[in-house]
Amino acid sequence: MSSADRTSTDGGSAGSDRLLYGMILGVLAFWLFAQTVLNIAPAMATELGVETSVMNIAVSITALFSGIFIVVMGGVADRTGRVKVVQWGFVLGIVGALLVGFAPRGSPAAAFLIAGRICEGLSAACIMPASLALVKAYWSGAARQRAVSLWSMGSWGGSGFAALFGGLVAQNVG
Repeated sequence: MSSADRTSTDGGSAGSDRLLYGMILGVLAFWLFAQTVLNIAPAMATELGVETSVMNIAVSITALFSGIFIVVMGGVADRTGRVKVVQWGFVLGIVGALLVGFAPRGSPAAAFLIAGRICEGLSAACIMPASLALVKAYWSGAARQRAVSLWSMGSWGGSGFAALFGGLVAQNVG
């Protein structure tokens, strides 16, 4: 990457491939955890002993919380710092994945699933607007076009990848 590609037009910090790929992986992680559950929800419900209605809520609540809070967290990122909000998103994503991953069998499973899926939705609400704003701030010209293209592939292409991945997991792992 040339020095012209690493210099922001607004005088901000320069973006690097490492930063870009980290943000893309953060966005992709949301899709993997949010969308994969669509494919494995019946198996999860059976394994954890939760009702189908609870599992349906757990599946949809992630997108609900992401949609409700994405604009709010974009505003918070503008006021408190975009990198900080992306980091909060990473932490929320990890907490959500741990809650879902360690959900015990039986009646406590519903609370773990719902809380974990809410954390994953809030994670996306933090990561998506703040990381896209960082792309705008840290890259300019042709480098920005490349960064936005890669970010978009991770973001929107991630949903298709997650469906494929979830189907493979459901079919081969159980």
